[in-house]
Amino acid sequence: MQIIATIHKSPYKPEHNQRMINAGVDVFRVKSSHVGVAEISDALVQARRQIDQNGGRVQLLADLPEAKIRIGDFPDLTAGKADGRIKLKKGQEYRFLKGELSADPEAYIPVAFEGLGSLLKTGDQLSVYDGRLMFEVTTVHSANEFIARLLNDGHIARWTSIVAPGIMDQIDHIVPEIDEIIRELPKSRPDMVSFSFVKNQRMMHELMDKLMRVTTPDWRPMVIAKIESEEGVKNVDEILEVCHGIMVARGDLALSMPFEQLGVIQKRLVAKARQAGKYVIVSTGALASMLDNHVPQRSDILDVTNATLDGASAIMLCPETCHSEEPERAVKAAKDIIAATKAA
Repeated sequence: MQIIATIHKSPYKPEHNQRMINAGVDVFRVKSSHVGVAEISDALVQARRQIDQNGGRVQLLADLPEAKIRIGDFPDLTAGKADGRIKLKKGQEYRFLKGELSADPEAYIPVAFEGLGSLLKTGDQLSVYDGRLMFEVTTVHSANEFIARLLNDGHIARWTSIVAPGIMDQIDHIVPEIDEIIRELPKSRPDMVSFSFVKNQRMMHELMDKLMRVTTPDWRPMVIAKIESEEGVKNVDEILEVCHGIMVARGDLALSMPFEQLGVIQKRLVAKARQAGKYVIVSTGALASMLDNHVPQRSDILDVTNATLDGASAIMLCPETCHSEEPERAVKAAKDIIAATKAA
């Protein structure tokens, strides 16, 4: 079972990555978000150079972007704040407007996405900031304005995502940035390329066609379909027919479908991939507790154990390597859990 570690892009951190290589990481993942195409390409090129300097023992995964519905910024309130977070009140109604900036969320919360209101109806629930905040839509005024009541106390952070069941499959996730990044890939020749929010075989073919235009006979990367929505789960059999593998992308999957189904869905997807003889990655939150703890919490230990017992090909570490000052600790912990599980 492989360990995939997400690396920090900008700035690229060679010393952090070297410690992960020394700890036995199998794959470096470069995520295509929060920075421009040039920074993404540069991180991939630097990762390839470092991998080659270490004998090519580590593979490289280019994780391509999707359409994101994001909160905008609150520059007047977040200036000088490291986390850019603002307190919101349970039970209060908030106005959401299309825009990049707002002086105050009490006036309105900016949504950096065109037409979200047209996808909503009264009673829809919106997950914001990876589920830390839940809103219920009370009024839809227009395609770019709606009102929603906050269901829990918490903080909102700038540039965080909005997810709602059913909405993510209505959006076109083949965004222009995909073409721009694909044109840059021959510079780094990643071993794997993953596409986000794949919902059917037709979409998979369209994305693979884009990639095949830049590949060569001696560079044919594995193509991974990220399953992170209801349509993707429903159509996984036809998707598996045309790709090399899938990723159980639990971050958005747990928010775009009823969260209580996530465990069963994960096991079903891993089993289907194994039956098809395809590579399967279990992703997101596996050892997230190690951002704050020296050892993983018990639920994290069991998460990696279960993925190993189910026969996943890889476990993917995200913030626990990307945002950690000691990313090698999470890599070593994953290796130890996997080894102990296989030895049992």
